[in-house]
Amino acid sequence: MWLLLEFYSLIHLLLLPLIFPLELRKRDPKRRLVWLKEKFGFISSPNFRDNKQTIWVHAVSLGEVRAITKFLELATQEFNICLTTTTETGRSFAEKLMRKNPNLKVYYSPFDLEFVIKRFLKSLNPAALVLVETEIWPNMIYVSSNYIPVFLINARLSDKSFIKYKALSFFFKPILNKISAICVQNENYLHKFKSLGVISDKLYLTGNLKFDITIPFIKFEELEILKRPIIIAGSTHEGEEKIILTSFLQIKEASSLLLVPRHPERFERVYKLCQEFIDAEDVIVFKYSELLKNKPQQMLKEWQEGKKMVVVIDKIGILASLYRIADVAIIGGSFIPHGGQNPLEAIYWKVPVIVGPYMDNFPFVAEFVKEGAILQTTPEGLTEAIHVVLKDKEYRERLVEKAYAMFMRLTGGSKKTLEIITSLLKSNQKN
Repeated sequence: MWLLLEFYSLIHLLLLPLIFPLELRKRDPKRRLVWLKEKFGFISSPNFRDNKQTIWVHAVSLGEVRAITKFLELATQEFNICLTTTTETGRSFAEKLMRKNPNLKVYYSPFDLEFVIKRFLKSLNPAALVLVETEIWPNMIYVSSNYIPVFLINARLSDKSFIKYKALSFFFKPILNKISAICVQNENYLHKFKSLGVISDKLYLTGNLKFDITIPFIKFEELEILKRPIIIAGSTHEGEEKIILTSFLQIKEASSLLLVPRHPERFERVYKLCQEFIDAEDVIVFKYSELLKNKPQQMLKEWQEGKKMVVVIDKIGILASLYRIADVAIIGGSFIPHGGQNPLEAIYWKVPVIVGPYMDNFPFVAEFVKEGAILQTTPEGLTEAIHVVLKDKEYRERLVEKAYAMFMRLTGGSKKTLEIITSLLKSNQKN
């Protein structure tokens, strides 16, 4: 095992000079020095006010941080939490949580190199490491497990990841069995981890933590005056905006479309795409940032002339709250082979949800579709799907009622997960 880890670390080191400049350029210039220090494990001691045990939690991006928001809320009642993230969107959202919670500190995740991980652990002095979903970093797990218990929570394994880990089971099997407990989202994932050789006693079925969401109520005065019905297309990816715009323009009842690109670097491109794609005098395109400055009055004037509105939301971290004002939600990442984005935020606000054929990253959606709680369609069928949901009030209400009922039945995973971690930590202290 030692030789395999050394080989993995060597590959990591050789790739670092190639990846490092690209990653550094992605960062806000003001954050680059902080990013550089923390990636190499140079962090200041968290200095929490409460003298409680510290747990290191690693969640790679915005989606994972959102998924564990309730878990973090519960966990910080018992522990101090140091949360590491990889992406800028994940970091920004985590910092918002930190500002409201004195028992939470946020850092960039360190490079997965033995000497870096050891340095990081020495500064944090955590009682445990908690990884989220599919964050299986060999050195992070192996090195940490020599000092503290390691947990994998809200664990999932896509078919692609499963095939990869299965092919490399000689490497990943001992790594996975270094983890004290793996808390999985569903039975399918539990069987996959068993197939990879994980000891059964380490596996716990806790459900999907994404269901335990609490979304803040935010007033969007500039958007709530939009002419209804309002369609929100959330977390869209390249290639999806044209599909959604095509459907929107064909539906007379649809008055306003809010497009929310998944990645901030695409905000300007999507805005320009909308301007170029829409060749009609009765459709106006705005950016949300423009509305915030000086456009509401102009927008009202355009409405009076009966024009449709397309607003590109060029601000991160507001989509979950924004769904509240929607009449229909279209889930991005599902009309191209990406695997979909989280539909639960829209369901939380009792908004009818339409998804495309590609929702592999969210297996629970299949059950929602089967029960008539989510409407699944194709790019070609999107226009008709939106039309049906907007025109048929009874059908729309059934979608919402069924989706919300199923959503509520699946909550509680955060509490179960925390109980498992707390119990095993106490047991570890006795031993």
